Amino acid sequence: MFRYLLLFILVFQGCISPEDNSYASLIEESQSKGLLNGNVLVAENGNIVYQSAFGLESIETLDSLNLESQFRLASVSKNFTAMAILTLVSSGKIAIDDPLSTYVPELPYKGITIRHLLNHTSGLPDYEALFEEKWKPEFANDERERFISGNEDIIDLLVEYTPEVSFAPGEKWEYSNTGYVLLATTIMRVSGTSFPEYLAKNLFSGAGMSQTLVFDPIQISPMPHRVDGFNQEGNNLVSSDIHFLNPVQGDGGIYSTSGDLHKWDQFLYNQKLMPDSLLQMAYTSGTLNNGAATGYGFGWNVTTSPDGAKAVAHGGGWVGFSTYFYRDLENHHSIIILTNNSSGDVRDIFEGLKEIMYRP
Repeated sequence: MFRYLLLFILVFQGCISPEDNSYASLIEESQSKGLLNGNVLVAENGNIVYQSAFGLESIETLDSLNLESQFRLASVSKNFTAMAILTLVSSGKIAIDDPLSTYVPELPYKGITIRHLLNHTSGLPDYEALFEEKWKPEFANDERERFISGNEDIIDLLVEYTPEVSFAPGEKWEYSNTGYVLLATTIMRVSGTSFPEYLAKNLFSGAGMSQTLVFDPIQISPMPHRVDGFNQEGNNLVSSDIHFLNPVQGDGGIYSTSGDLHKWDQFLYNQKLMPDSLLQMAYTSGTLNNGAATGYGFGWNVTTSPDGAKAVAHGGGWVGFSTYFYRDLENHHSIIILTNNSSGDVRDIFEGLKEIMYRP
């Protein structure tokens, strides 16, 4: 709260003169105070009005970030997983209300549908907690001996231990990384191709996203401007980029640039992947069994802008990275923030940028 108030004061109490580019002033002030190590892009009416790169790309080589830097998106990846599912729905290969058991029959959990996974209403247990406890705990999180091989390991461990569900499908809303891992697995099994290949061919290529890919830490995907994640501990910078769960796909794992995410934002307004009525389902709040709205669609939190326009947004955080992607669907405004230093200030910076975007 203190940091957000600091940003608010900088913008609205005279620290930024009217002739300044206020986005630039806010971001430069945030960077100078140590609140930002990352890239920011702001677009209004579909046009980029501000773009910047501040800080370190790697603490090992001390290289600086640039506009080509490729950040781990963490959970911002989920909107791509959801969109990939919708392409399969559009082609008639799956249906939104198909049972998960049709595609992952070995799981012991019944009554869960693809829609439940997309909306985070499945009740499935958290795979991360299960793996922290049960998967080679004698090794540290960053030791290669502990690395999983991929999503199939998650399914195998769920089958082996069968941790209880949190609630019956559709009864509650609870954010579920497990659900999006199973969506990625469904995509792979239905399409007969790998998750990285499916997204590259069916999403990234059409949007012109040449610097975006699903990273494979085992095969070492080629990324000339891959950003490393790190933490700041006192006066020291400590790498936090390596984790044994990094091979997981679907709930995270995509790397991209701020510029490529802007291309994705614009592509979704003009996409020809599916009928618009199907796309709009991603931007529509899910409902519980009792009819209550959850505020989450397919890979997006559903919200409204300060001027009442429909908007969607999603944040992410993993191994040093903290990200945020906001889209005003009516005005075609967007805010993209990508950081690689476990910043706890991303949401505050976003709120400051949003205040500028919508001020009278």
